[in-house]
Amino acid sequence: MARTDANATMGLKEALFRAGKFVEIGADITFLEAPLNEEEMRAYCKEVPGHRMANMVEQGDTPILSPARLQEIGYKIVAYPLTLMLSGIKAMDDALSALKRGNRPRALADFVHLREIVGFPEYYQAEQKYATE
Repeated sequence: MARTDANATMGLKEALFRAGKFVEIGADITFLEAPLNEEEMRAYCKEVPGHRMANMVEQGDTPILSPARLQEIGYKIVAYPLTLMLSGIKAMDDALSALKRGNRPRALADFVHLREIVGFPEYYQAEQKYATE
């Protein structure tokens, strides 16, 4: 994978040139940092061959588009590097605010689900395997 940040400092034309050169020297995925609008995103996908990655960062410079729209434009890969963290922070803030007011938080996962995602079933299986009678 090859990334260019040239769009921010040298302009779209230079960034597309660099991304194209990355493909020429063997990059199987390219990433153009911070296209400012859908027009720049389309130009990138039209002019640079190969697999292209979009980076959907909330409150970033690039517009957040749906996966279907990104695919239509020509992207093959999409990253959401902050989405889960921002969602988690919001949920924790909401839970702490509820607790501060003396209330129970409303949006909680089930404890069964927590045990599944952290691996309790596998832990219990291993525990049985090594248990002494």
